[in-house]
Amino acid sequence: MTPEKKPLISIITVSLNSDQTIQRTIDSVKNQTYKNIEYIVIDGKSTDNTINIIKQNEKHITKWF
Repeated sequence: MTPEKKPLISIITVSLNSDQTIQRTIDSVKNQTYKNIEYIVIDGKSTDNTINIIKQNEKHITKWF
């Protein structure tokens, strides 16, 4: 089955001041073998380095707020 025919799986990560764990979470999603994934990150206005880490990984994230 081609990736276009496989069901789309949505993965949503919700974070707030998660700079100690967000990279590990993004890497986990990025390294999945199933490829038809939509990855959404919702941040609650973090004041630590979380937003910078999200921005550094934008190519692996479908949408982030």
